[in-house]
Amino acid sequence: MLRSSVIGQLAFVSLLVLSLLMSFTTPVAAAEPQEVTELFPKTLSAAIAFSFAVISAGFGIARAGSAGLAAAAERPEIRTTAIIVAAFAEALAIYGIVIAFFILGT
Repeated sequence: MLRSSVIGQLAFVSLLVLSLLMSFTTPVAAAEPQEVTELFPKTLSAAIAFSFAVISAGFGIARAGSAGLAAAAERPEIRTTAIIVAAFAEALAIYGIVIAFFILGT
């Protein structure tokens, strides 16, 4: 019973997010097309900036998270510090997407 309830809620949230995303794509589809030569360098540089940020954030989270969990197994009071250190590595991905939006916005 609980499983079908969770699946129903997940389906509802998924449809809600999909409908919101579709409402944002209409103005984009109605916009005038740009030249490919003018759009390609911006898109490529934003993709490179974001991909490097996400890859390095994933590497940092993997290293800090595994070391933090190992340390927390021995000393439970370190757990909060380990989570904060992993959050700093996660912030790198957020900075990467902000820079990608700045690149695409200019």
